[in-house]
Amino acid sequence: MTQENLAIKLHRPKLGVGTKTMIAMSVSFWLPVLALIGVLFFLLHAHFHSEATDQAKLGLKGAKAIYAERMHILERLVPQLASRPDVKQAFNEQDGERLQTLLLERQEMVEFISFFIAVDNNHRLITRRGDSLGEVIQLGDMLTPVLASGQLVTSTRLVSNEFLMQENPDLANHVGNAGLVQFVAAPVWQHERIQGALVFGVLLTADTSLGDSIFERLGVDFVIFGGKPAENVTLHAAASLPRSLWVMGESLPSGLGDNILLGKPYYGLLDVNGTEAVVAFEPLKDSLNRTIGAIGVSSLTNGMASMAFAILVKGLVVAAILGLLIALIVTHFIRGDISRPLDILVAAMERFGKGELDISVDLQTGDQFEQLGSGFNHMAESVFKREERLMKHNTVAKLLMSTLNLEELLDQTLRVVVEVSESQVGAIYLFDRPTNSLICQARYGTKYDLEPLQLGEGYPGRAAQDQATIIEPFASSMTEATIKNGFSEGEPKVVAYIPLVYKERLLGVLMLGTITHFQDDELHLIGYLADQISIALDNAIMHHHIQELSVTDGLTGLYNRRYVNERLDESWARATRHGEPLSIILADIDNFKSVNDTYGHDRGDEVICRMAEVYRTGARQEDVVARYGGEEFLVVLANTEVKDALMLAERICQMAREQEYDWADHTITLSIGVATFPTQAAASYTELVRMADHALYKAKLTGKDQAVVYDASMESVVK
Repeated sequence: MTQENLAIKLHRPKLGVGTKTMIAMSVSFWLPVLALIGVLFFLLHAHFHSEATDQAKLGLKGAKAIYAERMHILERLVPQLASRPDVKQAFNEQDGERLQTLLLERQEMVEFISFFIAVDNNHRLITRRGDSLGEVIQLGDMLTPVLASGQLVTSTRLVSNEFLMQENPDLANHVGNAGLVQFVAAPVWQHERIQGALVFGVLLTADTSLGDSIFERLGVDFVIFGGKPAENVTLHAAASLPRSLWVMGESLPSGLGDNILLGKPYYGLLDVNGTEAVVAFEPLKDSLNRTIGAIGVSSLTNGMASMAFAILVKGLVVAAILGLLIALIVTHFIRGDISRPLDILVAAMERFGKGELDISVDLQTGDQFEQLGSGFNHMAESVFKREERLMKHNTVAKLLMSTLNLEELLDQTLRVVVEVSESQVGAIYLFDRPTNSLICQARYGTKYDLEPLQLGEGYPGRAAQDQATIIEPFASSMTEATIKNGFSEGEPKVVAYIPLVYKERLLGVLMLGTITHFQDDELHLIGYLADQISIALDNAIMHHHIQELSVTDGLTGLYNRRYVNERLDESWARATRHGEPLSIILADIDNFKSVNDTYGHDRGDEVICRMAEVYRTGARQEDVVARYGGEEFLVVLANTEVKDALMLAERICQMAREQEYDWADHTITLSIGVATFPTQAAASYTELVRMADHALYKAKLTGKDQAVVYDASMESVVK
């Protein structure tokens, strides 16, 4: 932004404002002064009301983030628990006692978990803290998507006192007719079939710990209302007394409820049990987007009043000077000395009040007006810098919330951080735990790739190892330093190395270089941004890992059956729409059972992994290779004729034949079936896979260690 300068220089005898005031004292000015005081008070009150409301909104945003932390923990914990073999076995055997023991152990490790429920795929109870086994659990529509399609469901719901009484009488004693509960439900899979679901719950009703934590961290009073219908919406959670203005069980204030029950937020002043407070509330909704209450923060207006009073005192000076404008009838020179600089100040303040924060004044009057202009400039500059910093924070915050794609997040984040920190070069290293090294995943302002660094190697490695920020001058004469930092074009004067750490876990290092110096406020901004980046980066990395796990086979790293079926569906649609050929290669390891029986399952897993590598090496880059089940592998070859598919299959057979196992006394081979559309008149991709399976069966029957193309005669052989 460019600053606009309003200037005036008066060539007058330098008289103090007091002297000039005495000259005009005969003129009645107290009435306009009092009027101006009223106007100023009104303007300041509106200004600070708006500022306090904005602060309340920021407080609500921070409070919601803390409120969501426990659910994020459960969203990771419950699926992990559902995937444990001992939990799956207990589900399979309907062993409620064993399952209850396992879940109680986990509940004791996470103090905020209130209760748990385990149900089978018919909604019938397997175990809970209570003893009502075998009954059908009713949680509205929450369990349906979990048991029907294996979704992880997170929801905030109202539950009856009877429900809590069956689960835990101690919990039920804390609530009235209904309690407000956060649920996380995850499916339990067994052999690609949903056995049931695990449900963990956190009781919000009468929970003061969350409100206390938010008050200690943010300084705002956090409350949660819940209930249906409108007249039954009551306070369920707040901070512990006496710090809270709210009383547990009180009804939703009418001024607040009108907005919330219509699904709208409410920001502004509110009378809370006889005390005026600034509040920010938003509707609390369940998983179906139905309003079941409100979540909000409040804070006393004492700080706003004291701030308004302090500025009002300064405003009195301006108001008194404005009153002297009446003295224009006394003398032309006094009018010039007072009204002209005052007009400049008023115009600047009005424009400043309308949002032109980059304005300044230049008053060279030799009296208090000059001091007042200097004070206004200092105030405007401070607010302008604060607003710029807030805009930079918001820019990065919006970006961090805009994507969970790791590569996109790193590239965009680095670009924006370099811009808002006014740096010229930068890089983001991610910590690779298996190799204990830092690998550059994003760079800005440097032409060449940056080499991986071990912990403790170079400044990035030292910052990562010590988990401490390092700020060092960049020594261009040191070849080693140049290589370690990776800067190849342009040499920064100062480089900052900031570790990215979340919950004491090293994620990487942010590196920024500037051709000037990092100011203290810039370092504060960079540190804040690094904390926000660490949170977003942790989420993106976890999302990336979850995505990888959802589409790949855990043993071989190849795509799994679910993913390849999705790709088959896409390839089939494209082939039928454009008349392109589509080939399927389905392979099975010959005599694999004897390998497991003779040499053990570890050797069997080794054979599967070696064969997976054969497929990776033998297949083309555009082919989709998957472990289809057990010792079966499937390759999807889009736009590939049958002769080319057969050549690829025979090459894979040959590569498999050439694999050597020093522990095996015979060659381990593959049998492969090949089917191609439209050469084979399949009606769907599932039928095409079946044809490839028939060809595979024929290859097994006629000697194994070969690739066979499907033909219609195989139908009778298979039958």
